[in-house]
Amino acid sequence: MIGFARRRIARPSLLFLPAARPSVLRISAPAPLCISVWIALAPMSSSASQIKQPKWHKPEPSQANLRVLNSLTRGKEEFIPARSKLVSWYCCGPTVYSDSHMGHARAYITFDILRRIMEDYFGYDINYVMNITDIDDKIILHARYKYLFDQAKSAASALTPELLEDVSKAWNFFVEKRLAKFDPNAASQWDAFATKIETGGGPNPADEPKFQMYFKAAAASNEAIELAKRQIASGTSGQEHAHALLDSSRDVYSLYLDSIKGSTVTDPAIFRDYAAFWENEYFKDMDALNIRRPDVLVRVSEYVPEIVSFVERIISNGFAYQSEGSVYFDTAKFDKHPDHNYAKLEPWSAGNVKLLQEGEGDLSTSHPQGKRNPSDFALWKASKPGEPAWPSPWGEGRPGWHIECSAMAGEILGEKLDIHSGGSDLAFPHHDNEIAQSEGHYNCHQWVNYFIHAGHLHIEGQKMSKSLKNFVKIQEALAKHSATQIRFLFLLHQWNSVLDFKESSMQEARAYESVINNFFDNVKALIQDAKSTPEVFTGNHNFHDLEKKLLASLEVSQVKIHNALCDNFDTPTAMQEIRDLITVTNKYIAEKKDTPNTDLLAKVAKYITRLGRIFGIVRDGNADIGNSAASAAASSDEAIMPYLRALSSFRDGIRELSQKKADHRELLALCDKLRDIDLVELGVALDDREDGKGALVKLVDKELLLKQRQEKLEREQQKQREKEARLQQAHAKKLEKLAKGQTPPEQMFKNEEGLKLYSKWDEKGLPTHDIGGEEISKSKGKKLQKEYDAQVKLHEEYKAFKASEQA
Repeated sequence: MIGFARRRIARPSLLFLPAARPSVLRISAPAPLCISVWIALAPMSSSASQIKQPKWHKPEPSQANLRVLNSLTRGKEEFIPARSKLVSWYCCGPTVYSDSHMGHARAYITFDILRRIMEDYFGYDINYVMNITDIDDKIILHARYKYLFDQAKSAASALTPELLEDVSKAWNFFVEKRLAKFDPNAASQWDAFATKIETGGGPNPADEPKFQMYFKAAAASNEAIELAKRQIASGTSGQEHAHALLDSSRDVYSLYLDSIKGSTVTDPAIFRDYAAFWENEYFKDMDALNIRRPDVLVRVSEYVPEIVSFVERIISNGFAYQSEGSVYFDTAKFDKHPDHNYAKLEPWSAGNVKLLQEGEGDLSTSHPQGKRNPSDFALWKASKPGEPAWPSPWGEGRPGWHIECSAMAGEILGEKLDIHSGGSDLAFPHHDNEIAQSEGHYNCHQWVNYFIHAGHLHIEGQKMSKSLKNFVKIQEALAKHSATQIRFLFLLHQWNSVLDFKESSMQEARAYESVINNFFDNVKALIQDAKSTPEVFTGNHNFHDLEKKLLASLEVSQVKIHNALCDNFDTPTAMQEIRDLITVTNKYIAEKKDTPNTDLLAKVAKYITRLGRIFGIVRDGNADIGNSAASAAASSDEAIMPYLRALSSFRDGIRELSQKKADHRELLALCDKLRDIDLVELGVALDDREDGKGALVKLVDKELLLKQRQEKLEREQQKQREKEARLQQAHAKKLEKLAKGQTPPEQMFKNEEGLKLYSKWDEKGLPTHDIGGEEISKSKGKKLQKEYDAQVKLHEEYKAFKASEQA
C-alpha cells in the first residue's frame, strides 16, 4: 500500500473560459483516480521542488454577451441584471373583459419565448410577475351591459308592442349617440344613410376604427325591429321572437339600458364575477398555447390598499394633486424637475390628446374640472354611481389604470425592475405614465432598466380590427392551427418586428414542424433499431470522416445559435440553423443508411430537442428526443392490448389467405392495411427500406399520422379527379373530332360553305372548278386531296365508333 502525506497543496483558483467557441465544450475522459490522487498528493522531493510548471496560457474569452433591444434607447443594449443572475421582470397582463385574441397571443407567446430562453438557456433566475387588470372602465361598462341586458331578456316572456317600442327607443338613442356625428339625419333617414355607408361613403377606418362596428350593430337591430313589426301585425308574439329581437339588438339595447339604469348597479360581485369569468377564459387560452404561468400573479382588486399608499407617497413628494375626490399626476411639474423626464419611451407623443384620453378610459370626461393640464392623468378616480368603490383619504373611489402596475410591481419586486414588458401599443401613455409615477414615488432617475415591447400583429397584411372583419380570437386560430404551429410561426419572425398572421406564413410553419417531427421520428427509430440488433464487436470503430464532418457541423451550429440568441433573441436565425443542421444530419443518415453512428445521431437530436423545449415547441416531459409518443412497451394490459389485437388480426388474415391459396397480391394488400390503417390508429409508422431490410419502426403522434393519412388520401383523390377530368376532356375532344367524321368524304366539299367556293366536282366529290368557273390549280388540288384523304380516315373511325356503340 502506498502511503500519502497528509498536507494541503495550495493551488490557484482559475476562471474557466471555453476556448475559441462559445457554448461548445470538449471534455476528455479523466485518468484513473488512483493515479490522479498520487500525482496531486505525493510528497515532493527536494530536487523536484526546484522544478517549476511551464507557463499556463490563459484562453482568450470568446463568449458573446446577451444584448436586448431596449425601448428606452431604441437600440440593443448589453443585458446587465442589477443582482448577478437574479432578474426581476414585470409583465403587463390583460384587462379581462372579453375573449383573448391573436394580438394577446403575439405579446404573451413572445414574452414566453424570451423568458424560456433567459431561464432555460442562459440560466437566469427570473421572478416573473404579471398583473390581471380586473378594475377598469371597460370591465365596469361590459359588466353593467351584461347584467342589465340579461335581466331584460329574462323578463321578456313575449314579443309585445311595449317591448318593440322600448327597443325602438334604444335604437334611436344608439344612432344619436354613436352615428349622428357622421350624419345628423342618420336616425330619421336611415335607409339613405345606410345606402351611403354600404357604397363606401363612411369615414376612414383609420380615423374612426369603431364606426363599422357601430353601424353594423345599428343595421342588425333595425332589421330585427322591422321583422318584429311584421310579426306583431300578424299576431306572432312568442318568447322566442322576443329573444330574437333582443339578441339582434344586444349592443343597441345594452347602451340604452345602461343610460337609464347603469347607476343602479351597485353590487360589487357583478363586476368581480364578470372579470373572474374572463380571467379564467384567458388562462385557458394561455395554457392551450403552452405559455408558462407567471411566478406571481397580482390582481388590482386585491391590492387597492397598497395602491392608495403608493399614491399618498407621490402626493407627499409633490408630483400629484387632489381634485374633487380624484388624484392626478402633475406631468408638467414632474417634467420640469431636473432629475426627471416625462414620456421617456415616446417623448414625441407627450402632447397627443387622443392617446391621452384613451389612456384615461371610457368613463372619463375629456376635460374634468380641477385637472390642471390635459396631459395629467388619474392616479385615483372618484367613483360615480354604478361603479365599484373603495375607501381612500380622498373619498370613495377606484384606482386609475396606470397606477396599478407601478404599485403592484413595487410590492413584489421592489424599487427597481430589470425588465418591464408589454405590447407596443402600450408604450404611450400607459408605460410612460407608469415610469413617471414610479420615479415620482421612489424619487429615482430610472425605475426600469430594460423595457421590451412585442411587435404588432397584422392579419393578411392589415392591422387586426373588428371593422375589417379580420379579428381573430385565439380559439378560432386554434381551431385551424395547432399551438405548436402558431409558436413555430412566432419563432420564425423576430420578436420585436411586425408579424403577419397569414396562410402562407402558417404553411411555412407547418412545413418546418413536419421537418423537425420527421427528423425526431427517424432518429428515434434508428436508435431503437440499433438497440434491438445484437452488437457485434469487430475491432473497428464507427467514427470516420462522415462522422467527423457531422460533429463539426453540430459544433458550428451550436456556436451560431448561441450568438444568435445573444443578439436580441434572434430566433429566426436560430431556427434556420436548426433546419440546416437537420438537413446535414439527414444527408448523413442517407449516406450511412446501413451503419449510422447512433450515438452521434442521439447527440444531435438531443441538442435540437433541448432547444425545442426551450422554445416551447417540444412539450416539457421525460423524452430525450422529440415529443413523447405512446409506447408499445407499456406494462399495463390496457396499453399493450391494442397492439396485440392488431398483430392477432393480421395473423388471422395471413392464415385465411394461406388456406385458400390466395394470390400474393392479396397478402401484400393485407400488409399494406396493417401499415396504413391498423398501426396508424395506434401511432406506429412503418417506413419500408430500399435495401429490403426490415421496416423502420417509429412511434409517432397518432393525430399527426391520421392527419398525414387523410392528407395522402386527399392528394390521391385529387389526382384521381384530375385524371378523370383529363380522360373526360380527351373523350370530349375525341367526340368533337369524330363529329367531324360524320360527313362522308364525297360530301365534305358540297356543304353550304363549299357551294360558295366551288362550281364543279369530280365523281369522288373533289372540287375541279372554283365558283367563277376557273379550273382548280394543281397545288390547290393537292391540298384538297390531302383534306379529302384525312376525311376518309376520320369517317371510317366515326363508322367504327357508331358500330361499337350499337354493339
